[in-house]
Amino acid sequence: MIHQLNPTIDVKTPLGDGEAIFLIDYGVNTNTVWVCRMNGGEVKHFWSDDIKIYGNPMNGKGWDVDNDSEIMGANWPTCPVLTT
Repeated sequence: MIHQLNPTIDVKTPLGDGEAIFLIDYGVNTNTVWVCRMNGGEVKHFWSDDIKIYGNPMNGKGWDVDNDSEIMGANWPTCPVLTT
């Protein structure tokens, strides 16, 4: 099953900040694949284990995604938080 996200979802990936545009679900035996547009327009695919979804800062909690090195392991590059 392929699902187009409308609106798109701001996400943190192993390659930096991105915008999830599609989800691909291959069934119960395989992780869901997130198709993300990265900065510069490049499109990449990530397993659901590799994605962190940003919370809405308008709910009063600010950005709720912590530092990458704490979440995804010390070998992952650190990414700045999305700014407007």
